[in-house]
Amino acid sequence: MNAFLVRLAALLALGTTVLAAPILMGCDITKMTANGTSKLFVRAAPGLEQHWDYELAGAALPGNIVQMEGLLRVVPENEILVTNAIKLYTAYAYGWVEDTVEQLQAENNYAEAEEQLTRARYMYMRARDLSKHLIALEHEGFDEAYDGGLEEFEKWLDEEFETDEPEDAAGLFFAGYSWASYINASKSDMAAVADLPFAVALVERSVEIDPSFFNGSGTVLLAVVGTSAPGANLDEAGPLWERAMEVTEGKNLLVKVNMARTYAVKLQDREMYIRLLTEVLEAGDINPEARLQNMIAKRRAERYLAQVDQKIPRAAAPAPSAGGEAEPEAEEPEADDAEESSDED
Repeated sequence: MNAFLVRLAALLALGTTVLAAPILMGCDITKMTANGTSKLFVRAAPGLEQHWDYELAGAALPGNIVQMEGLLRVVPENEILVTNAIKLYTAYAYGWVEDTVEQLQAENNYAEAEEQLTRARYMYMRARDLSKHLIALEHEGFDEAYDGGLEEFEKWLDEEFETDEPEDAAGLFFAGYSWASYINASKSDMAAVADLPFAVALVERSVEIDPSFFNGSGTVLLAVVGTSAPGANLDEAGPLWERAMEVTEGKNLLVKVNMARTYAVKLQDREMYIRLLTEVLEAGDINPEARLQNMIAKRRAERYLAQVDQKIPRAAAPAPSAGGEAEPEAEEPEADDAEESSDED
């Protein structure tokens, strides 16, 4: 019996030592758990990106965002969690909130559309702030470079981010993308619009480091900006779209959707507009790894194709000559019947 008690006392002492070790070493079990969870998110992420149900994925995203914010309170320096939160905010704002905005605008419900657009602005700004935080984990001087003006900011990007460091592409892209998306949703705010060159500079540096990052989305954004920005030269925009097609290898359907709604509309090229959107709708499951993104593209393509007569009337002027600047969209489109529209492809 005495031997048993001695062994029991030894085991209890050992257990106490093991349990006390993290405390004595200054470890935080909660942080350890949160950091360990981040690795799970890396392996689980394709489950969302490859999902086939738009509505189900959209319903799940808000909960994922709140969960990620909670984890970031525990381990704000975890790059995996920060990047995940950025992706979730930008994906939900673009794929679902802005989708709702477009539907409401089509119904002439502009008051509610503005409410939803305000939600998108907050999400994009949160994503931009998280992106700045992600960059700051490895690189100092973002705000100081910004305060110094565009030239100083571009110099900072060139000096701070080497092209042989592909891991930097993420922070730069998401910072520029979320910032540009906020500006796009705030077109009446001239102070916000004035920051567009800074957002573009971030994306340009990301593309220089890794043009294929995030399914080539950086090259797509540069093409959109090169087509839609005030004074855009369409001769210069054309090669940007060719480059976007090349980098994405035709597997990112948002390239054709955005090319139709910006480049084709600016050119007032009805045939190009219809062809691009039809190709998107007829495309199969061409990239399972980005299935959800391409489903969003198909959803937009269907809406935009139905608006062809609003965007490019049959009587629209021909495309501008070489070197010309982008022409404004027609404000008073002529009405055509649905049967005629379907014959245009």
